[in-house]
Amino acid sequence: DACGSTIGANRNALLLATAGDMVFSADDDTVCRVARAADSRDALALVSGADPTEFRFYPDRDAAARSASHVDTDLLAVHERLLGRSLASCVAAAREAGEPDLDQMGPRLFQSRESGAGRVLVTMNGLVGDSGMGSPRYFLALQGPSRERLVASEAAYTAAFESRAVVRAARRPTICDAPFCMTGFVGLDARGLLPPFFPVQRNSDGIFALTLRTCFADGYFGFLPWTLLHAPAEKRSFTADDLWRKSEGLRTADVLLACIGACEAGSATLSDGERLRGLGRRLTALGSLEPGEFEEFLRLQLWRRAAAYAAALETLLRVHGESPRFWADDVKRTLDTLRAALPKEDYAVPRDLLAGRDAEEARALTRRLVLKFGQLLAAWPDIVDAARCLRDNGRRLVSPV
Repeated sequence: DACGSTIGANRNALLLATAGDMVFSADDDTVCRVARAADSRDALALVSGADPTEFRFYPDRDAAARSASHVDTDLLAVHERLLGRSLASCVAAAREAGEPDLDQMGPRLFQSRESGAGRVLVTMNGLVGDSGMGSPRYFLALQGPSRERLVASEAAYTAAFESRAVVRAARRPTICDAPFCMTGFVGLDARGLLPPFFPVQRNSDGIFALTLRTCFADGYFGFLPWTLLHAPAEKRSFTADDLWRKSEGLRTADVLLACIGACEAGSATLSDGERLRGLGRRLTALGSLEPGEFEEFLRLQLWRRAAAYAAALETLLRVHGESPRFWADDVKRTLDTLRAALPKEDYAVPRDLLAGRDAEEARALTRRLVLKFGQLLAAWPDIVDAARCLRDNGRRLVSPV
């Protein structure tokens, strides 16, 4: 079935073509104009459970680009400061730039660092220009300096929800265990096993991040205080409805994230490959359920995720005293929209599968995609081994161009 974007499938081809290597990938609408993030520092931080990037908002892409001071530097060397390295070696190397910040390091990171097993498998630099985001709803829950910039004035706030122009980057080299990943500019340590991407539709990188977090007990994400330019050929902006549309319905990626979040991959004593196979078997079983059983399971998981999101927004309303009013009004409208959408019969039908299909056809395709992704996860370690074996015998899957 035609399911729209196949970016995830392209990334899987890249993983197989580079099995055994460390690789840097950049989208075809990006420009190699390297800049340091504003107010950046060299001291390393280890952070648990939070997106370490900060936002700066601009009225248009040109204004965002002008804010960056470009420098001549080796971008691959920047990624290699973290990519493929153990947590212990990253911490030791970083001490020359200052004592690492470990205040936000949780138990998982601590244990991985102490055991020597923890390793940075994915690295990301920041971006200047188009945000690459499908919706501005993420902005409602921003904290710290990003929120201060967002709500500095009603005019600034309104502009942020219309323009997609931002600078987004970590302020320091950061190792993180939160399942956050945007693959516009990404380093991948494919010398060992990495999970596959969900082959179709948007946010395959978000699914990749949660799969890695679920199955790779000692795998981590690295964020770098450097930026590159994201400059799609067409002009992009958020529409007036983009903020609410995500609360009114869901996308295919939301289904996969809910299903993966509800599954156990297996004991932490198992290998990464065994855990990946275990998650694959569980997703395959979910996708094999009868339609009514699958929908009941999916609705329960979606309601749980929605309840957690609503609780987080309500907490922010209390913390900030429902101020400023223009922000609080949007948060309340988001909560109202979400509460109204959840009981609807077709809420669990991904809207990005409805093009050319009725709701029942989209429901059937949703189950099939969950099943097929489960089968891909279960087979992926063997597929990667086969690609590596072909390479060792001088037969690569791609040819240089």
